[in-house]
Amino acid sequence: MIHRTIEQELAQNGRAVIQTVGVSMEPLLHNRESTVVIEAKRTPLKRYDVALYRRPATGAYVLHRVVKVLDDAYLICGDNRIWRETVPDEWVIGVMTGYYEKEQDKYISCESAPYQSYLKTLRLRYAALWLRTLPGRVWRRACRALRWESSKLG
Repeated sequence: MIHRTIEQELAQNGRAVIQTVGVSMEPLLHNRESTVVIEAKRTPLKRYDVALYRRPATGAYVLHRVVKVLDDAYLICGDNRIWRETVPDEWVIGVMTGYYEKEQDKYISCESAPYQSYLKTLRLRYAALWLRTLPGRVWRRACRALRWESSKLG
């Protein structure tokens, strides 16, 4: 069996079919249950496109959503995350064109009505996630402030 990188597969066939790993794109894509179809990036990405990029420092592949288009970069975030990351255009190797939610499910195109309906819920989903994680963020910040104050007192 020949093992190729995703970049090699995209260069040879123009697309790659990949099983997802991780929960950062829940509830759309499920850990080791969803399979995505990635096409090579040919044009600049648009807001809400799902980009596949590779972090040069670690070599890790990441599949997250474009939430804002910047000059020569994208602000990217997982659907199940609140922290955003600036990703230079040259890191992006492909864009999701569709997916299989579970191994035996039918193909869902990013142009389909169910997917477009999901996109309409994203702003509300991000707001709800931000609110759900707020108490923990406030608690951690308060603890850091207390440690800093106690270290000044000596």
